[in-house]
Amino acid sequence: MKALLRLLATAALAGAVLSLLNQVAAVSFAPTAETAAVPGSYVADEVLVKFKPVFAAQSRTAIVAARGHAVLANLNRPGWVRVRFDARQTMAQALAAYSNDPDVEYAQPNYIYRATAAPNDTQYGQLWAFRNIGQSIGTATYIPASGTPGADINVEKAWDHITDCSSVVVAVVDTGVNYTQEDLAGNMWNGGPGFPNHGTDFVDNDNDPMDLNGHGTHVAGIIGAAGNNATGIAGVCWKASIMVVRVLNAAGSGTSASIIQGVDFAVSQGAKVINMSLIRGGAFDQAFSDAITNAQARDVVVVVPAGNEANDNDAGGTRYPCNFTHPNLTCVAAFDQNYALASFSNWGANSVDVGAPGTNILSTWAGTNASIYNTITGTSMASAEVAGLAAMLRAYNPQFTFADAVNAITKGGRAAASLAGKTVSGNAIDVMSSLAFINPPSSLTAAVR
Repeated sequence: MKALLRLLATAALAGAVLSLLNQVAAVSFAPTAETAAVPGSYVADEVLVKFKPVFAAQSRTAIVAARGHAVLANLNRPGWVRVRFDARQTMAQALAAYSNDPDVEYAQPNYIYRATAAPNDTQYGQLWAFRNIGQSIGTATYIPASGTPGADINVEKAWDHITDCSSVVVAVVDTGVNYTQEDLAGNMWNGGPGFPNHGTDFVDNDNDPMDLNGHGTHVAGIIGAAGNNATGIAGVCWKASIMVVRVLNAAGSGTSASIIQGVDFAVSQGAKVINMSLIRGGAFDQAFSDAITNAQARDVVVVVPAGNEANDNDAGGTRYPCNFTHPNLTCVAAFDQNYALASFSNWGANSVDVGAPGTNILSTWAGTNASIYNTITGTSMASAEVAGLAAMLRAYNPQFTFADAVNAITKGGRAAASLAGKTVSGNAIDVMSSLAFINPPSSLTAAVR
């Protein structure tokens, strides 16, 4: 039937067959968990379709048009297109039509992802994550106001060895970055004349990825706010090369299509670390997974948050991208000023790799005032600290592969009782220990004489 449809000569006949297909799909198709996702978790009238390799872009467009649908964009990935389907169809019917087509490998909704942190405390805070001396920090009642001395990421000792990570491009795939902020302006990626604003925008589809939310700027400051400049704060890396990839809108949400285009852009432009502080619960996202696989093939470390729902991601509470199993992906839980798993943080003995500070984190912020800062809380902040560590490791050890960096991050951390059984490693990150970490050889044997 599908092959016949493509041979129909008139729009009237095509419309009649489309109507028949809709009726058949409505009767025979039982939605899977994927297609029965909660409305609002995906774009209501769009699907992402992967055609088999033999079909060129022109042929894909013709096949989609024959259904009365429209190709909105090719996703710069072999075979993948973003399609708007007929308003008379449901998501389940549209997916059934494409999934049953012998010319199609895969079809899925265009999922919506959201930033994982919300502003909490706008008071000026202290960088306890870098140097915890038990200082008191004003906060909400559910987060400790003061901490345990030494419960930090042990970065000061590492700064004796390296502060300049600018040889490693770090892509912040997020709400954009306020690239005019005083602590970030000098640490932005130089992409040449084609990218005058240090990156690109897949929300408004232009080359101005200015942050209209604050989240991405906060993440960027944790990774690479300028250090030792008598201004504001310092990031994990005092010197950095931060690439801005805007995939989330001013409200902090974005789609599978924008995110995978963002990941592909970052990889194609030479990023070796990608931080994606975003999350979505529910069904597996094949298109997103393929983007991370592509990043793996190009030797890129991808760092993501565990999420902020106080949820076990292994026990029916799947969160993506955290629950993807790619070896180049590191998922991060948040701990508080006492090395305790933060009350809001998700965990997962099989899906969440390490913990990092995520409560009362001061960093750079969006706005017209170039000296604006903000203190917020979330696993997004923990993810950014790990991304900064990944950049530092790869700058300090230029021969490090993604596997070397991930190994040093997870195995070079410090054991934390609150993370035992809650994360794969049971460790909180320790920057100096990761910097000094040497993987013990496994192929050597010794004989006692």
